[in-house]
Parts: sequence; structure tokens; C-alpha cells
Amino acid sequence: MLNIDIDTGGTMTDGLVSGDGTVFSVKVETTPHDVTIAFVEVLEAARARVGAASLRDLLDDVALIRWSSTITSNVLAQRSGPKLGLLVSAGHEDDLYTSAGEAATVVGPLIDRENITGISDDADDDEVRTAVKGLFDKGIRRINISLKGAFEDNSRERKVVAMIDAQYPDHFLGSIPALPASEILLRPDDATRTFVSLINAYVHPSLATTLYRAEETLKQEHSWRGNVLVGHINGGVARIGKTTAFDTIESGPLFGTHAGAHEAAARGDGKVLAIDVGGTTAKASAVESGRVVDRDEGHLFGIPVRTNLPLLRSIALGGGSVARAKDGEVTLGPDSMGAAPGPACYGLGGRNATTTDAFVLLGYLSPTAFLDGRRTLDLDAARDAIARTVGDPLGVTAEEAARRIVDKAFDMTAELARETAREMGWDPADTAVYAFGGNGPLFATGVAERIGAQKVRLFAFGNVLSAYGSAISDVVHVYESAVNSDDAARAAAAKLTDEARRDLQGEGFDPGAASLHWEVRHDDGSRTTADGAIDAALGGAPAGLVRLTARYPLPSLDKVAAAQADGTAGGDRGGIPTRSWASVAGETVTGPALIDGGSFTWLVGAGWALEVDQHGDALATRGEQR
Repeated sequence: MLNIDIDTGGTMTDGLVSGDGTVFSVKVETTPHDVTIAFVEVLEAARARVGAASLRDLLDDVALIRWSSTITSNVLAQRSGPKLGLLVSAGHEDDLYTSAGEAATVVGPLIDRENITGISDDADDDEVRTAVKGLFDKGIRRINISLKGAFEDNSRERKVVAMIDAQYPDHFLGSIPALPASEILLRPDDATRTFVSLINAYVHPSLATTLYRAEETLKQEHSWRGNVLVGHINGGVARIGKTTAFDTIESGPLFGTHAGAHEAAARGDGKVLAIDVGGTTAKASAVESGRVVDRDEGHLFGIPVRTNLPLLRSIALGGGSVARAKDGEVTLGPDSMGAAPGPACYGLGGRNATTTDAFVLLGYLSPTAFLDGRRTLDLDAARDAIARTVGDPLGVTAEEAARRIVDKAFDMTAELARETAREMGWDPADTAVYAFGGNGPLFATGVAERIGAQKVRLFAFGNVLSAYGSAISDVVHVYESAVNSDDAARAAAAKLTDEARRDLQGEGFDPGAASLHWEVRHDDGSRTTADGAIDAALGGAPAGLVRLTARYPLPSLDKVAAAQADGTAGGDRGGIPTRSWASVAGETVTGPALIDGGSFTWLVGAGWALEVDQHGDALATRGEQR
């Protein structure tokens, strides 16, 4: 049986197919107007690769489909969600329980002030009905309820939800989903609970529509009997019915980081800066001692949330970023040409020069290998666009302009990596840089050199590393509850354990086969962990937060079986010596050099030496490190 892991990014949608003794990757262009089209195109590409007569024939041999994406991230970043309504405790309509003006990060961007209504602590049915009708009459079709103190006692929130459900039942066309914040986040911070519930409601419709459309396509049109598992920010997957939209924000990029953590644990790299560069954005995250680094508070697209989130920084920079000349210098982005019309070299009508055009002109990318050879890139169009928009205004040749574009891209990504290292308190020289994504391996040694790192790791599946992270993922559910004592922690643990077992059983998985991992955060700031039962993690300072990770194992990709296209046999591109990826296993390649893997290219900078192991992964070192 086969497993298929799909990662939908802003520009490209990646697939990784494993099982039956084979592993291969596929790439198609993302279809932003309906990402399920690209989802199915990945499956069609897999069908063609294995030689199945029809998609139904392929799916008959598919046990698992796991899907991670940037769907919710894009909705939040583009502010393209639905019109929301919010009921809060009277007196907090403007501040949303904040004291530092943080309400402005959601009031306006996610919800209009006129759609926030306060209700009194002792609100009767008539007051609630009047408030809801007022929102309904304004065109609201999704209402959040976030009342002060609901963490300690959410009975009032549940009562309001029951009233709305009774007044607008879901079998009527005018039904209104009512969402209690206390069921989205079990934290006593009223402001964060409100913000998280608003984010969840804002991104929910787009995600739910997309996921169910994809699953229905497979089931109804192709008679697939399985269930699509959805990628979560925690590095695990779950059934659609057991996924909240908030769980999935940035899940696609973070699967690459979780894959990096898996590799770092195996290779003994203690401090890792993970750099993911795709077609639209560049992202940096951190791995320490084989674990993805998280923070107790952070920001999601400018919205502050005081809850556990992986450390992830991003900038608007990728292969599609538009290059311009301004004040005698090159600028990149923030706008991107995306997949359509795309860079000038795509030949689809794009006239702006981009990072990808510079890579093609300098020979870093093979014009005939893009999308596994399904599209030939137009070198002349890339040269003309770069000359017209950058070279001529700066008074330099197109080739020199392309070098400046690449240098600017490397500089911007290096600063992103430095910021991440500073937040960690790391000296970049002590880190290993893991570079991945469609363009990450071209940035790797250039970024590492700029920040002073001496070691870079590249991966056979680095151009689809988020899909690889999905391919080694399990079903994972994370539950947490704030507590104020060890006794409260034990009571919360019993409740969370029951919830985990119910969720797994509801998904069709055996709860008895799941492992339970506990993390307890204590009032003095310390953390303790335990497996199985929580008791070993208690003691010492009183418990302040209990987190349970329930993990059900799924089939995982076997790296030994990895195989890719051979790429070109050798020679040079743009004056840079070029070797086939398939030909360099066990060898040391000295830069400057290009390693061509057919569907990917690694750039080895001058002064770097690259060693490729039997799995097709590589370690690049610089100068004195060798």
C-alpha cells in the first residue's frame, strides 16, 4: 500500500509518495482560486508515475493521504475571512479584556467594532436574543462568545450558545454557528482566549470548505474508502472532524521544521537554524536538542497570542518576489508573481523580473528541468525582464543585475536567520543551517556564510521537506489546561486523558495503542515531563499548566528507499561546474559547484565542501571546519 503526503504552499504544491518499496516526489503549481485542483493534480502526477490506469486504481492502493497547507495562513495574512460577530461581557466591547491597546490588532483587521456587543453578567434570554438579532441584522453569520472568567466557569457561554442554537437551528437556512471561546482554548487569559477564538472563526470557513471538498472528491468521484488526515502546527495529523482551524495555521512550513528536528536528533546537531525558502515567502525557525523550539507567547500575523506556539519568523521573499531598482540599489518584494503569471521566464505573460529569473540567468536553475521537465523556462525572457527593470536603471548588464538580485535575496534571508538566532541567544557560528523548500538549497551556503555558520545540511527531499515531515508524522492531539495546584493538575489530567481517548476512538484509531506524554509548567517557570501517567511530572513548585500530547503511530517513510531523478550528467551551467546528484554519493565536491537532482538543485558556494551520504543527504562545511 502507498502513503501520499501533500503540502500546499503559496506557489507550489508538493507530493511525496512512499510504500511498496518506492519513494518519489512530485511538484505541481498551486491553484490559488481552488487549491483542491492542485491537490488532485498531485494525485494525478503520482498516478502517472506508478503507471496506474486511473486515479481510482491508484487510490485503491493508497492507505493514507496526509495534507498540510498554508490555507489558513493565507486567509489570515490576506484578511480575507468572513464577517464575524462577537459577544463579550459588558464594558469590554472596546478593550476585549486587554490593557495595552492590543484590541486594535483584531478590531478592524478581523472584526468591525460595530459587530462587537456586550451583554451583562446576569443577561436573561431577552437580552441575549436582542444582541444576537442585532448582529444577525448586520449580516453576521458566525458569532463568537467570549465572556470574562469563562475559563473558571463556562456555563454562561454554553447557555448563550444553547439560546442561539434554539433560536437559529442548523436545519434552517438562517442558522448561525455559535462558537464559545472557552472550548477553543483552556487558558484563564480572557484576551488571548478571545483572540484565538476570533482567529479560529475567521479562518474556519475557507479551510473547512476546502478540506471537505477534497475528501468528497476522492470519495464520491473516485470511490476512495480512506480519510484525509490534516496537518497540525504540532507536527502531527488528525481527521478533519477532529481539527480546529487554529490547529493548522502555518502547519505546512512547520512540517519542514519538524522534519528538521527529526534529522537533527538523528545527526546530533544541537542548534539548528531551519531556513525554508519557497516561491512566496522565506521562513526561519529553530531546533534545539532535536525539538522544535516554541514560545509561551508570540504573534500570528501581527496578532498577539499568549499560548504555546513554535518560533517562526517570515518575510515576503521567494522565487516569485519582484525585483526592482530603487535609489541605485536592488529591492525585492514584498509583491510576488506567484504561480500565474509567474516569473518572466515562465513565458505566461509575466513581465517583472524575479528571483527565479535571476537564478535561471545565472545558470543556477536548469531551464529544461523545471517541474520535472513539464515546462521549459525562457532564458531570453528572464534576461530581457532583468535588463529592463533592474539592469538598465542601474547601468549594469543583465548578468550583473542578476547577481545583485541574488545577493539581495541572500542578504535578506541572512538577516532573518540572524534575528532568529538573536531571539534564541545563539551565536550563529555555533549553529547548523538546514535549508529546504523549493529554493532553500540555492540559498544555503550563501546565507550560512553571511551569518558565520560553518555547517549546512541539505536533504534528498529538501525541495519537498514539508511533505517529508508529513510522511514521518503520526496522529497527534495536544490538550492543555491551566491549573493552580497539583491536585487540580491530576483532575485536569484525568479529563484530558478521557478527551484524548474519545477523540482517537472517534477517528477510528485504537486509544490503547496511543502513547501519552505529559508536560507540566510550574509556577516558578520550570518544566517537567512524564510518559504514561502524569504523577512523575508533579512535585516541587505548584503546577500552573498541564499539557498532554497523545500520539497514535502511523506508517512512516523509509529513507533507505529514497530515489530521485538522475539530473544532468555533468558539465557546467553559467560557468559553474555541475554534477549529477546521483553521481556524487560518497564523494566530496568542492565549491563553487551545482548539484543537479533533476527536480532540485543545490548551490555549493566557493570555499565550501559537500559530502553526500548513502541516503542522498549532504553535509557542507566551510574552511577550518573541514
